[in-house]
Amino acid sequence: MKWFSRDTYPIGKQSEVVYPGNVDMKGVSLLVTLFTVFFQLVRWNREHKKEPRAVVFYNYRLETALPAILFKMLFRVPLVIEYEDGIYAVTETNRHYKKISVAVEKFANRLLDGAVLVTSVLKKRVSTDNYTVVRGGTVHPARLKPVQEVDLGTNRPLRVVYSGRLDYDRGIEILLDALPHIETTRPLELHITGYGPVEDKLKQFIAEFRNDRISINFHGFLDDNDYGQLMETADLFVNTQREKIAFSECSFPSKVVEYIKYGKLVLTSGVSDINTINQQMFVTYDNDDPRSLAAGLNEILAHPQQYSMYPVRAMEWLVSDCAHEVVAGKLDRVLSKAIDGKPGTSVYSSESAQAE
Repeated sequence: MKWFSRDTYPIGKQSEVVYPGNVDMKGVSLLVTLFTVFFQLVRWNREHKKEPRAVVFYNYRLETALPAILFKMLFRVPLVIEYEDGIYAVTETNRHYKKISVAVEKFANRLLDGAVLVTSVLKKRVSTDNYTVVRGGTVHPARLKPVQEVDLGTNRPLRVVYSGRLDYDRGIEILLDALPHIETTRPLELHITGYGPVEDKLKQFIAEFRNDRISINFHGFLDDNDYGQLMETADLFVNTQREKIAFSECSFPSKVVEYIKYGKLVLTSGVSDINTINQQMFVTYDNDDPRSLAAGLNEILAHPQQYSMYPVRAMEWLVSDCAHEVVAGKLDRVLSKAIDGKPGTSVYSSESAQAE
């Protein structure tokens, strides 16, 4: 391995993605990454020193944050944070790493020239007023399937799908605890796919659960073909990511965005910005309460016709907020203000649309 080698690929004419060199060795990997990332920043700065530029770093992971902060202090290049899934709120993060990350965040906050946030709730953690919110990544409208008014039917089982990690934060246990409170004569098929630390608890629950009207099918981890088939045949998707934990304020449920793309009804918690953007697009429940979730599902079962336009409105929101042109415009404004103090000419081009 060459210490200063790098893997790159271009995006359009003006951008490239760089993967600095690294070694797979415990205790050494972080140090090597810190050094090589900083070295690549210095080299990039030398190559483009006559052009407008800014450094955007991901989250407050040490391997991205520390080189970016040092580079800002030495070369005075504008610094922008792309903030999501905050280290401080991820329960599985090593506690020592978490403490260092929080300290780095406090120090870096006063150096920020801009921020790209995954939820508006994160605004309270950044000091700059030059920020934008990009919740669902980007979508290409021309590649989305048309969504029409949905028919949930009344004379067949309702197919409900939960897809995602099986852990505390994603709240699968809330869904399980809600099942005894569902009141309907209509059969309900619950399909669960995913994996995670509460998988054994889920399997035990299924083995012990008894309800003539509700069947539970656990599929584990599915391949792409089977997964797509399951999603296409769903009537209702459920997102149970918890709203009453710290992780809720620094994430947006990507599963909700995925569900919208399938054009089906979504029942979701009020996690992150859900209640802010919800304009009769989703059925929601409150406070991570299983009874509230059950009440929402009972209402859908009792009056399915009143939710027929919800998926259409959800798709309209997705296109209006997450289309690649829209997101590019958001980034343009933040980067332009970070670089020269005011929103400037768009850097977005039709070429980048084709690349996307």
